[in-house]
Amino acid sequence: MKKNHKNLYPKGFRKKYFSLAAILALNTALLAQSQNTTMLEKSDSASKDLKLSIIHAEEFVENADFKEEFSAEEIQQSNAQNIYDFLNANSLLTIRSNYGNPYTANIDLRGFGQNGHKNLAILVDGIRLNNIDSAPISLSNIPIDSIQKIEIIHGKGTTKYGNGAVSGILKITTTRKQGGALNLSYASYDTLNSQFFARTVRDTLNIGVYGQYQRTEGDRYLSTLSDEKSGSYNKNGGITAFLYPSNDFILKTNLNYAKYGIKFANPISQAVFEQDPALPGNGHTHQNRWDLTYSTGLTSFSNSGIVTDINIGGNRNTSRYINFDSKYEGKGFFGDFNTQFKNELFLAEIGGDFRTNERRNFGQKAEVNTMLMYLNGEKYLNTSTFNAGIALQRVITKQSGVYSEQNNLFGGELGYQYTLNNQISLYASYARSFNVPNVDWMLYYDPINFTPIANPYIDVATFDTYQVGTKGIFGIHTISGNAFIIQGNNEAFYGYSEITGVFANQSLDKTQRIGGELQFTTQFNSSLYSILSYAYVDSTIKSGQYNGKEIPGVSKHTLTASLNYLPLTHLNLGVHYKFGSGMYDYNDFDNTQNKAPNYQSLNLSASYTFKDFEVYVYVNNLTNHKNAIVVSGAYYPYEFERTFGGGIKYRW
Repeated sequence: MKKNHKNLYPKGFRKKYFSLAAILALNTALLAQSQNTTMLEKSDSASKDLKLSIIHAEEFVENADFKEEFSAEEIQQSNAQNIYDFLNANSLLTIRSNYGNPYTANIDLRGFGQNGHKNLAILVDGIRLNNIDSAPISLSNIPIDSIQKIEIIHGKGTTKYGNGAVSGILKITTTRKQGGALNLSYASYDTLNSQFFARTVRDTLNIGVYGQYQRTEGDRYLSTLSDEKSGSYNKNGGITAFLYPSNDFILKTNLNYAKYGIKFANPISQAVFEQDPALPGNGHTHQNRWDLTYSTGLTSFSNSGIVTDINIGGNRNTSRYINFDSKYEGKGFFGDFNTQFKNELFLAEIGGDFRTNERRNFGQKAEVNTMLMYLNGEKYLNTSTFNAGIALQRVITKQSGVYSEQNNLFGGELGYQYTLNNQISLYASYARSFNVPNVDWMLYYDPINFTPIANPYIDVATFDTYQVGTKGIFGIHTISGNAFIIQGNNEAFYGYSEITGVFANQSLDKTQRIGGELQFTTQFNSSLYSILSYAYVDSTIKSGQYNGKEIPGVSKHTLTASLNYLPLTHLNLGVHYKFGSGMYDYNDFDNTQNKAPNYQSLNLSASYTFKDFEVYVYVNNLTNHKNAIVVSGAYYPYEFERTFGGGIKYRW
């Protein structure tokens, strides 16, 4: 039988091509692939399974420098109820409330504050997710039990994703294995969570379905005139399928639908927050939203070892703010391709991406069209790996009857990795990235006659990221660390302008972020392991009216610590702690107001498995710490008191 993709990986994954740390981290996956390769000689079914596993295992190999990785087992043992809870408790990502909306949290990496989600590339099953406006991406439609792995790549490998891929990459891969799970839970605030997924694998077909329903009565009062509290519901479902029509192709398709209903209270003053964060603000926000996403594609394997992946898809969404009588409608279409060849000497890949997205509200149409082309390569020497990449992207931003802006952008990266010995590897990298102002930032209202015009005070932001780091394995310990500098130009922000005398979206001239990240993992034995992670970032404005001031909305210090212990074969105990130092008010560029309180959350969990069932309980924010973001002196409370929950899972 022909082996159609024998060159997809270097033979044997010898250490001269990858660091020992990366090899050991991949040990389980590679063992499974090795077993599949033996079976390849025996059946067509094994050949197709191998192809599918390689497509997704490839994401582990890519960017073997500093990154955080979480397996399905680690995710399930956490007993987190959604992906935001898991990432917040276990990673160096900063997850903050989006002004009270629980389904579109702001995700930040390396100190970008309130714009963190616009500078992080987010991928689900290899497909880039993005919005053309200021709203964060919603990840609430992914049942957490359906996730196979999560990877967070810091500051490297961003070239192929173009606009907005600055601080790093968040990759989420859902499971492709036979089986399923049903999860039912109940928690504080009358919170009900039910989710399921199921997947069947046949000789020529791999198909999975999932669904989720969440409901909560909320944690804050909406009005002083009633006992009604904030609340929300989330209904979503989807289907993914892979078909093997021949020994050379994999066809794939995906469809997802989600519907949200949300009521959340408006902010309160500092005095009220300190008294009781559950008290109502001045009114509330009521939002209904639905989303539909779809994609289809194919992956081909040639006899020469070339692998080509092609995808097309789109989305539609509607968001209605009931008590403000406003409605936003959006739709988009995308197409992308990647062709890659890899052998023992080098990797070469070429790819492209086309996207068109629009948003309509109040009779106005905003539109963003992007076209991206990139080249990437790696050269493998004895104990070294060199990598380089370039990207060209054209971004066209339009607002009906107001403006039309075109930008031709260039990005790229260079990197070097050196295997010092059997325990330690070193690396260094440089990346140039960019961020085009979204449709909200581009729109400006003339302060005299209030007519909409193109924003004259904002420009395309560019970033130069330099980092060095190391990764090593010493017995039961794995240590990773890096230091980085990110130099920015024309970074967008909303604040007071000395030029116009009004608050508006505008550009900071020069910014700088200096920091470092450290992760220390210890596998004491088969039943006890711990992870300790720390990040420091000093985000500073380096010119203009705010020269020398800290960028607001950024925690200088972030610490996560977790411990998992299995005292009995079927009993799992977990402790997770997250700390983020106090940050300046989102709009306090003068650094004169009080900082938001430190973020703290101590979570405990316990689970017991019996055959195919698992029973679990958890306590979040054990210390009753009051957390909040602060915007223009107003406090938006979240996770401000202790909560309890428990549930039962059934797996097959």
